Amino acid sequence: MNTNQIYTIVNSAVDQAIGDSGITAIDTQSLISLGNVVLDSSTNTEAFLNTLAQRIGRTIYRFRDYNNKFKDMLVSDMEWGAILQKIRVEMPVAESDEMYGLTDGVAVDHYVVAKPKAHQKLFVTRTPYQFKITIQRETLKEAFLSAEAMGSFIALVFGEVRNAIELSLESLGRLTLAAAISEAGQTTQTINLVTDYNTDTGSTLTAATALYNADFLRYAIFRINNIVDMIQDMSVLYCDGILPTFTNKENMKIRVLSAFQRRLETVVEYAAFHDQFTAIDGAYSTINYWQAEQTPSSIDIKKPSDGSAFSASNIIAVVHDRDAFGIYQIDETVLTTPINAAGAYYNQYWHEKQGRFVDTSENLVVFTLN
Repeated sequence: MNTNQIYTIVNSAVDQAIGDSGITAIDTQSLISLGNVVLDSSTNTEAFLNTLAQRIGRTIYRFRDYNNKFKDMLVSDMEWGAILQKIRVEMPVAESDEMYGLTDGVAVDHYVVAKPKAHQKLFVTRTPYQFKITIQRETLKEAFLSAEAMGSFIALVFGEVRNAIELSLESLGRLTLAAAISEAGQTTQTINLVTDYNTDTGSTLTAATALYNADFLRYAIFRINNIVDMIQDMSVLYCDGILPTFTNKENMKIRVLSAFQRRLETVVEYAAFHDQFTAIDGAYSTINYWQAEQTPSSIDIKKPSDGSAFSASNIIAVVHDRDAFGIYQIDETVLTTPINAAGAYYNQYWHEKQGRFVDTSENLVVFTLN
């Protein structure tokens, strides 16, 4: 263990802290340990005899559970079967009432067949992947002083596998959301707030300057809340238009880019944002980035429908039906091999399998700063 006399650092730090001297650079290289030392039998010895090896006094098993931020995408958990079937029936159209305008000698046929018109979607894509870890207990024993200590280490290893699984589920959830946004495309399902605001007010804002304009931010709140109201009515404007649909508040999800939310909090009076959104049945949530952390407001993928390239930027919010996209199957199988007699190790496998879907017949509206 390195021993560094730091009385000069102590005196300098105290003088600066109490105001006896102005701020000057203090070299912390001899003060702070960065944990990059490899133990050595000739240098890591006690300071009296310089012979006996210093001991590790405490081990911190650093582990924290990582929570998947897209757990709400799970729309059903199937243990049996493989295919998700979704059936919708068209609403009938009105026709003339035959009770009026009856003719003598002419019968009205009340057995005319009017079959319901049904639409079926089958979601059949399966997306497996796996993780594995090798454990060799016999040689690993040499690094620990008890079975309990080694057990804590192995639990740490398996805990990080669980975190890797959660992070994978979250990342794939982001891609599912990005795929749903790409299918909405440049239609009435995409609202370019800056363009609309400039048209309505004669302004010349850009995506960058709009974030500093309180009037625009209030306008953005109005447009988002207006869509929240509008998609509760039957309409073909906010889906693929094949069948009219609606989304009530109980089945509505609102995802807002956290940077945009913070901008609303700091530029616009906080209550104007907070009171409006959190009243939506607890369905409001923030997201730090849509696909990649380095470009939080952008997506860049190939569309699942036709494989064409799709990119979009300045996305700040998405309002959608709970069934517009999601995960419909969670199957995790954990298997452990027998111990390899020659190498004295075993492998543990985590087999993951989910199905992800995007249903363009459900409501989804994208808001951008474009």
